[in-house]
Amino acid sequence: MGMSYRRELERMTTLSSQDIDDACGGSRIPALINHCVDELLELTELADEALTEERIEEHVLYVQEVSAWRETAQLLRLMAADRTVRSTGAA
Repeated sequence: MGMSYRRELERMTTLSSQDIDDACGGSRIPALINHCVDELLELTELADEALTEERIEEHVLYVQEVSAWRETAQLLRLMAADRTVRSTGAA
């Protein structure tokens, strides 16, 4: 695939270093995906609330965070489907 999952997860700055270690070792990936989805749902709600109350700068920040969590969840889904991550932890 040509990319380092670890490097990409670190770039996103959403998960803790322990979470990244676990994901790259092939463990807890479904739980980490659920965590990402929970975060993006909560942040989407906060973004909507900020927009309704015309706190535009805050809204923009929340939308950026939602995007980062969504991207993290997508990468974790790729990792979950990658046999090399599950079998060897080689991420």
